[in-house]
Amino acid sequence: MVLSKLHEFHFVIAKSMRNSLKEQYIFKGLVTISDIIVKILTILAPVIKREHNWGEQRMSRYMYVSPDPKEKRIHVHAYLPRKLYRELKLIHQDLNSFSIAQIVRGLLDVFLGLLDEYGENVLQELENMFERWKKDTKAERLTMRQHLRQLWIIVQHLPGKNRLLTLYDRHFSPFWRFRL
Repeated sequence: MVLSKLHEFHFVIAKSMRNSLKEQYIFKGLVTISDIIVKILTILAPVIKREHNWGEQRMSRYMYVSPDPKEKRIHVHAYLPRKLYRELKLIHQDLNSFSIAQIVRGLLDVFLGLLDEYGENVLQELENMFERWKKDTKAERLTMRQHLRQLWIIVQHLPGKNRLLTLYDRHFSPFWRFRL
């Protein structure tokens, strides 16, 4: 991948986590720890989106890198695609997390837990889970009429006469502005 489209993300993980990541059989073709981390985060992209939508506020609490204070910490440089880094940054901001590194360590820990539970079938189990999530999302999606009704209720309760309504595109840039 072109380096200009990557973000160099520096963080710290426990030595035991790094060793666990390097020992996994499903990552035999990947050489560096950065490649392994990017692969895991790419696989867990639906989990990242779901956490952003439904995750609980973290109240900016510090969480230790390792429960064992004497365990050695390893500095890691992961070269993340900019889109993935942007999603992690949004979770950090919206869920009031202490750091992006905590989010990444948590996702890596979840993946290692899934590997322990499902073994070599972990990717298939994740695909099944993602398919269930897609069906649930599709079943719960509001119709255009329901969206407009919600918007009308919100607009009615905006204070003042000179009200502005801004619609944003998927990149969080203003797309359209209405004066109500």
